[in-house]
Amino acid sequence: MRINYISIVYNMSALPRSIAYGEPMPSLPADSRCDDVVLRAVNGASFAANSTIQFDFNNVGFIDPASIYLRYTYTLTSGGVSSMIGAPVYAPFARLNVFAGSNQIESQSNFNQTATMLTNLNLNVAQKYGLQSSYGYKAETGVPTLEELDGRTTTANETGSFGAPLPCILSACEKMIPAFASPQLRLELVVDSVSNMFRPDSTAVPSAIALTNVELCYRQISMGAEVEAMVRAMPSISIRTQSFLNTASVLGAGTSGQVALVYNQRVASIKSAFLAFASTQTDSNLWGDSADVTKANGSYSLTIAGQQYPQTPYNTATNKNGLLQALRVACGSIYSKDNNQSINSIEWNLDDGDATTMAAPAKFFIGVDTEKVDSEFIMSGVSSQSSAISANIQLGTATTDAHNVSLILNYDAVLELGADGQAALRM
Repeated sequence: MRINYISIVYNMSALPRSIAYGEPMPSLPADSRCDDVVLRAVNGASFAANSTIQFDFNNVGFIDPASIYLRYTYTLTSGGVSSMIGAPVYAPFARLNVFAGSNQIESQSNFNQTATMLTNLNLNVAQKYGLQSSYGYKAETGVPTLEELDGRTTTANETGSFGAPLPCILSACEKMIPAFASPQLRLELVVDSVSNMFRPDSTAVPSAIALTNVELCYRQISMGAEVEAMVRAMPSISIRTQSFLNTASVLGAGTSGQVALVYNQRVASIKSAFLAFASTQTDSNLWGDSADVTKANGSYSLTIAGQQYPQTPYNTATNKNGLLQALRVACGSIYSKDNNQSINSIEWNLDDGDATTMAAPAKFFIGVDTEKVDSEFIMSGVSSQSSAISANIQLGTATTDAHNVSLILNYDAVLELGADGQAALRM
């Protein structure tokens, strides 16, 4: 009996990867390498209040955006026991600037407030506890208190080391940044005044601070001469990214009724928008606290490009818990398995006038999701280029304190590098 053997050819790409044997494993060029870069400030070794810290990136290889990290040593050089405002690691920095050559591509005002809000929206209590040594939180006991996990326990003449990622236009890039094909990239941090770093819970608030050993760290990837030549030959390079804008408007004490605060932030694609309410009173926690100015007796909404978000204003009297859910949607956490927020009901429900009497920080933020679709390939946020943004607040009860009402926009942008050696940010 003769047996005919039939050869059957399978399409290996159609098989599960677990049994797709023989897949080639590509490798990087032989002259590629990876280095952990540590940059020291180019303009000094010690920085006091109201100074500027400057870092120049190497014009070598590719920058891994996710690896950009700040670390420094701080020393309180005078004053008594006090407490840092917000997330201590970010508290000293009032502004973050990024330059590409002579072109400024980013300027984040109120950076410490924005970074603190993002920390509260993206880290839970357990994560804060685990990061206490690098972020500056101090849990003195086995069970951390609300105060200890919000920088409320700094001691006099203290020295310590902090470290954390920097939310900025460079760190959010979705692809590696070809530093060798870019103008000189510079990142600046502007140090705030001492009075803006500490909660005035003591009669002897620190009067001086020194930041030393300030380092900007990142991973530098070199792909070899052949790859770099291919990148240089490209007519232009576009890298999608995102960042934040923070602008404040003043809501006066004793205000009631309907109020519209106007913000002239013009960007093409707003992913989400947030409101933070910081009392201007000298006995308050300044930008580190955000309290409900309606006192649970009013409503909030935003008008962007002629459309109201949400369509029905958030009512603090009848659906305050709904505002918290909307906030989770705005920061992308409600549908995520990593639903991380360190905001609890006590902090969320602090009202105008409460923050000065409560040791716990007030974390009442308003957030709206303004993306049409969640896509990696298109910018689908709402545009404010044609008109100003309005924060609409209905106050059923008059405000106790005057407040800086900060509008914080999370926006899409594109970092564009041209063959002429120029760089620009399209936003």
